[in-house]
Amino acid sequence: MSERTVVLDAYNVIHRTPQLRPGSDRTLRESREKLLNLLAWMMGGETTRFIVVFDGAEPHGRDEAEGSGRVQVRWSRPPEKADDLIRRLVEQEVARGERVTVVTADLEVARHARAMGADIALSDLFLASALGRAKDEEPGDEKPTTLSRAELEEWAKVFRAPRPGERDD
Repeated sequence: MSERTVVLDAYNVIHRTPQLRPGSDRTLRESREKLLNLLAWMMGGETTRFIVVFDGAEPHGRDEAEGSGRVQVRWSRPPEKADDLIRRLVEQEVARGERVTVVTADLEVARHARAMGADIALSDLFLASALGRAKDEEPGDEKPTTLSRAELEEWAKVFRAPRPGERDD
């Protein structure tokens, strides 16, 4: 059993992280590869296992699950969405007794994970320490600018909600 399993909403992380986001200088495939490389070489200790979940079938027809060691890649199979696969994986990992963290900016995925007893990490902040400041950020910027006030309030509710088995004093 690993010390912690981190389930990543991969495209959510990629599209919310300026250093990973595809654009004129990076294809989506290169963005995926960069994320996987960062996880394999820079993030967590040897006791952290990553399950990276992508929407849709892999473009080259690989199996649903791939990878080995600390980083495993999972592709949802249409009509299943990545969010559905993440929910299922969280339920399985928690049932196995794993300590689980879900990395996402999707409130519904976060609420489900929290209800299952998993920890939540906001995708906007997850890779920030490893990647440093984005090119378009000014020195001294400490807050992500991608969340609206309403989104921040919804996230605050998720983090304040008690986990299963905790008392709500």
